[in-house]
Amino acid sequence: MPDAAPDAPASMVARVALIVNAFDRAGTVLRPDQVAERSGLPRSSTHRILNQLHGAGLLHRGPAGYSLAASALPSSGVVDHAQLRGVASPVLERLHADTGLVVHLGVLAGADVVYVDKVTGAGGTAVPTRVAGRTPAHACALGKAMLARRPAEDIDKTLAGALRKCTAWTIGDLPTLHQELARVRARRGIAYDEQELAAGLSSVAAPITLPDGEVAGLSLTGAVPAQRLVRVAPFLSRSANGITLGLGASATGHAQAQTVTDDMLSRVLRTLASDAWV
Repeated sequence: MPDAAPDAPASMVARVALIVNAFDRAGTVLRPDQVAERSGLPRSSTHRILNQLHGAGLLHRGPAGYSLAASALPSSGVVDHAQLRGVASPVLERLHADTGLVVHLGVLAGADVVYVDKVTGAGGTAVPTRVAGRTPAHACALGKAMLARRPAEDIDKTLAGALRKCTAWTIGDLPTLHQELARVRARRGIAYDEQELAAGLSSVAAPITLPDGEVAGLSLTGAVPAQRLVRVAPFLSRSANGITLGLGASATGHAQAQTVTDDMLSRVLRTLASDAWV
C-alpha cells in the first residue's frame, strides 16, 4: 500500500509542520491515530515522523501518547514558524541555486539550534544536519547569530557549565563565547564558524527578526574557508532582512519589491560564482 494520501503534501517540512500543528496548545496529548486524523497524513508516515520528532527531543512520548516536549518550540510559536518556512522557502532555494552552498533556516530552542528547513543539492557537500534536528547553538554560525541577540545574563543561564565541543575548534567556555558574540554584534549580526561544528565545513549566518520579536536565523554552509564566505555575507544579510520584511508585510507592493531585490541578488551572486569565489 503506498505511503501517501491523495492530498498529502510531498515535502517533509510540510508534513512535519502538519504534525507539530496538531498539538494546538501546551499540554495536548495525542495518540498516533489522533495525530494522523488531525494532520490528514497516512498512519505509516505519521508514526515515522513522530518517532523522528521524539528522537530530536521535540516531542515527549508517554503512556497516553505524544506531547510537545518542554524543551521544544513553544506551542504559541508553531504557527509563526510555519509562516516563517513559507516566506523563507523561495529565498532558501534561490540562495542555494546561486551559491551552491547548503542553506539552513533555524530557530533557538534553549541552548540548541533547531533546523526548520534545509536546502541542499544531490551530490553536494555532506553537512551533518537535518530538518527538526538539533545542534549546540554555540558551535555553529547559525546559533551564534541568534545568541548575539540575547542578553548576556540569559546566555549565562541557558549555557551554564562547560560547553560541549563538537570539534577541536569549537568554543568551549562562556568567556570566549561572549567575546565571539561581541564580534558578531559589531558585524551587525553576521556570524561565522570555521570547522566548529564539523571538520572541513565553514558557515556564515545572519539573524531574522520574527513578528513576535523572537529571532530566527539563515545560514550558508560549505567545504570552503570561512574567509571566502565574507564575500557573500552582505547578500545573506539582505536576504535575512528580506525574510523579516516578508513576515511583516501584508501589502502586495511589498511582496513585489522583495521579488525585484531577490532578482538583483541572484545576478550578483551568480557573477561572484562565475568568478570562482569558492
